[in-house]
Amino acid sequence: MNNKIGWIEIPAQSMKRAISFYEKLLKTTLDVQILLDKPIAILNENMFGVGGCIIEKEKINGLGGIRPVLCVDIMHEAIENVENFGGKVIVSPTLLKQKNGNGDFIIGKNLIDSQVGYICEIMDSEGNGLLLYSHS
Repeated sequence: MNNKIGWIEIPAQSMKRAISFYEKLLKTTLDVQILLDKPIAILNENMFGVGGCIIEKEKINGLGGIRPVLCVDIMHEAIENVENFGGKVIVSPTLLKQKNGNGDFIIGKNLIDSQVGYICEIMDSEGNGLLLYSHS
């Protein structure tokens, strides 16, 4: 996966307000989907050079703001390194699941790289929040 930024996440206290803001600002219509049982509004990769989403989320442990999703090759090794090098795992790795049109959860190709993968929330050594993504 060559350690790249594969996605960005923009937290919002109000999805309706945030979607309205970004649609007007960017003169576009955002696609709203359900990911991990929460609505997300998709930011088009062609527009920004990297894909991303707006997601309704409160601050977790004071972690707020736009967060990059860093792609790592092996999740468990990355998590060990986070903890060994002074960071903290906030939310353990979670398999990305989406809801289909019938409202059923599916495990399928995700929006980051069109493959099955896991996401993990961490805090770096400086208190910044970010996410890690891996296929394993």
